[in-house]
Amino acid sequence: MVKIFGKGFSLVELMVVIGIISLLALVALPSYRNFILRAEFIETKMAVGAVKVSFEVCAQMLGLAKVKNCQHKSYGIPAIKKSAKGVVGVELVSDIFKAIDVKSASEGDQVKIIASAPIDSENANQTYTLTATLMAGGRVEWDKGVCSKSELC
Repeated sequence: MVKIFGKGFSLVELMVVIGIISLLALVALPSYRNFILRAEFIETKMAVGAVKVSFEVCAQMLGLAKVKNCQHKSYGIPAIKKSAKGVVGVELVSDIFKAIDVKSASEGDQVKIIASAPIDSENANQTYTLTATLMAGGRVEWDKGVCSKSELC
């Protein structure tokens, strides 16, 4: 009868495999965490959509002369939302809404939509800002948007 030695793995081989797996986990976990944060922040970025479209329609309907009236709760623009648990905050902001003596906006004025991540999310206190430049005839040109934390965009 012949005895067979060497069945299975040696301790050194197992230690090398564990070392390789540990090294891969060390490299992959931070990337995975950033991926999860970006994926969660997409909800915040998408929340500006309703305000963006309704402001654009309002600006085209009223033109530069009356775009000051395109505020929350008017002309189909949703009300201001404050961020809360499970709720993305969205607000339409511009100096043209605050100015009392200005009767109409002028070409080049800007309007911003600021979305804030829910307070119970990993991205709490992070914002996404979309800026519009008003053009002649009520045309609106949007930028690509800016995140308060560049890794999220």
